[in-house]
Amino acid sequence: MTKQFNYIYKGNEYLVNIQYKHNHCISYHFRDGGFLIYCPLFTAQNRIVEGLDKFAVKLIDENPHVLGKGDDFIYLLGQKIELQSSGEILFGDGTIIPYKDQKQLDIRLRQWFLKVMSKRTRFYEAQMGLANNNIKLRKMSTRYGSNSLGNHSITYSTVLMHYSLDVLDAIIIHELAHCLVSGHGPKFYNLVYHYCPNYKALHQRLRKGKFHD
Repeated sequence: MTKQFNYIYKGNEYLVNIQYKHNHCISYHFRDGGFLIYCPLFTAQNRIVEGLDKFAVKLIDENPHVLGKGDDFIYLLGQKIELQSSGEILFGDGTIIPYKDQKQLDIRLRQWFLKVMSKRTRFYEAQMGLANNNIKLRKMSTRYGSNSLGNHSITYSTVLMHYSLDVLDAIIIHELAHCLVSGHGPKFYNLVYHYCPNYKALHQRLRKGKFHD
């Protein structure tokens, strides 16, 4: 069973999609410019709105997917870049990304970022004595990366493109560590900190949506 209504936050109207499930709690998500809410059957709408009033700040104002780009700017590798309706983005290494509209820009940024993450993953695979993994990108709202050991595949969240390279390296090392140690116990984090001594500080920047130091 599903339901929709509009929710006003700071003068802006957002579409709320509710999906009623046989679960025991309410979960709030912000995706594609609107709210997606999973809740138990017969949950009253006023209770859902109370939750929106509580969580909208975190879901919108503190959400890296929202903060990382706007109509006329985007953060890439920790740097704020001004955007035009068409033009090109020039990186310090000489890489140029031309675009004629927003759709083309999104496609080319995804292609560029996949190359960035693949190259840096290959570097740390060599450092850690690992075989090459298949690298993928996906928009993820609750995770920054995942390691599918059975498929030898690592998937990174597209939101990472907004962060500086040291934060990206911390996530890469975290995911590659799972190739050697399962779970998140002391042995796992000893390995992570061996290759990334300031992992804790970098992960805090990531969680707080701080794209650069």
